[in-house]
Amino acid sequence: MDEKRKRKLQVIGIVLMIVLLAAAFVLFFLGHYMVAFALFGIFMLVLNFVSNWKGLDNADYVYRKVHKHNEKW
Repeated sequence: MDEKRKRKLQVIGIVLMIVLLAAAFVLFFLGHYMVAFALFGIFMLVLNFVSNWKGLDNADYVYRKVHKHNEKW
């Protein structure tokens, strides 16, 4: 995946997470508890997906750096 598309996807993900969290809190305080709970659940799913994705990305980065420095030739 090229850098430009990756950046765009990250910005869309951040904006989506902020909007979901804000909407969940607003709806909760307005008394729409079930809808707020559903939006907060979607927020948690997106957060879990992003954290797993970045964790794998970081592990891959560390793996490549460690093995690159261990090569003698």
